[in-house]
Amino acid sequence: MISSLFEIFVLVTALSVDAFAAGFAYGVSRIKVPFVSVLIVTGVSSLTLIFSLLVGSVVSSLIPERLTQQFSFLLLFVLGLVKLFDRSKHNEAEEANKNKDDLVSPMEALTLGIALSIDSLAVGIGAGTPTSFLSQAFFTSFLIGALAVMAGCRLGRLISSHCRSNLCWISGCLLLLLAFMKLM
Repeated sequence: MISSLFEIFVLVTALSVDAFAAGFAYGVSRIKVPFVSVLIVTGVSSLTLIFSLLVGSVVSSLIPERLTQQFSFLLLFVLGLVKLFDRSKHNEAEEANKNKDDLVSPMEALTLGIALSIDSLAVGIGAGTPTSFLSQAFFTSFLIGALAVMAGCRLGRLISSHCRSNLCWISGCLLLLLAFMKLM
């Protein structure tokens, strides 16, 4: 049980680094993200994660455990490597502000939420956590995701004149950690 809760925490943290990076990109660009938009971004990502975890758990019940572990490892490992070298989250945040009004509307937040959810979909299927942990996964994903977006925006605004770093590589490292945890 503790192992599954820890895996959920690592999984959600890895996915939230992208949300933090997108928030950071908004903050650096001095684009405001209203609370309603934060809720939309994290709601879309969290619902997608829960759906994919459910699909992953169904798939894992149909396939032998060892094969499921190997598949989960492979999927998470490849996604981790891709995320480790991906530098596109800043561009996604910039593109989501379509009307260039320096404010993320609910519709723009939906666009960003969908872009960030692609990772949630793939990672959730690979993780395939037991269905008894879905409510904890949703709550954790929603809370950490919202905090990540808000913290990213705040930090981005604070250091916008000093740094334009892309922190997406951190989620890659966490996904690699999660991949190796699947082999244990």
